[in-house]
Amino acid sequence: MTEPIATAPWLAPTRYIDTGHPEVLAAAQRATAGARTDIERAVRLHDLVRDIPFGWAPAFDEQTASELLACGVGFCNTKSTLFVALLRAAGIPARIHFVSISRRTLRGLITPPGAYVDHSFVEVLLDGRWVATDSYNVDPALYRAAIARLRAENAQIGYGVHINGACQWDGRSDSFSQFVDDHSVSDLTDADFGIHADIGAFYASGVGHNRPNPVSRFVVRLLIIGANRRVRELRSG
Repeated sequence: MTEPIATAPWLAPTRYIDTGHPEVLAAAQRATAGARTDIERAVRLHDLVRDIPFGWAPAFDEQTASELLACGVGFCNTKSTLFVALLRAAGIPARIHFVSISRRTLRGLITPPGAYVDHSFVEVLLDGRWVATDSYNVDPALYRAAIARLRAENAQIGYGVHINGACQWDGRSDSFSQFVDDHSVSDLTDADFGIHADIGAFYASGVGHNRPNPVSRFVVRLLIIGANRRVRELRSG
């Protein structure tokens, strides 16, 4: 007999996943009102996070879920934080899985130092199994523009997306816009860092390619100024 999955750790708040914050609770309640199943609730919350414009705030990944809601812009690590917080607020167990991803995925938007950057996706417990997704990372307008650019260039990755990715999720199968590990890009990733409680715990563990320090924080703040401009230009066509 299969052992039941212990859900308590995947429903609890953390330093960054501030599930009990009034704004997080209110956002989850508004998005899931009238939904009849956990799958429907999860998909609605996915779409809420996805529709937040993709980009980088000055705080970079040092943001709680409620802070991302307030600033209204996010990327993989902050959107993962928010998505998990909203899911847990709705009573749906969820956790964050950390991996590396080629910086070429962000080609045309930003050029981080190093060949790989730290990336996260969310695993959601639905119908007794973990379903993985990062298709909430890129907002639909940017996704469409990025895919069109990749097709024009006959390229596989860049502009924040993978050519075989999606920005839709049905709550039943895995769906990715960035971490499409289908072997079409041989160097898409070089590490699987596993499950961590939140972004703070991930960096505290000592793993990852982009562990923050004062110098890296300063460099990031400079890089994201131009990166956000390029995102806006691509999105608007």
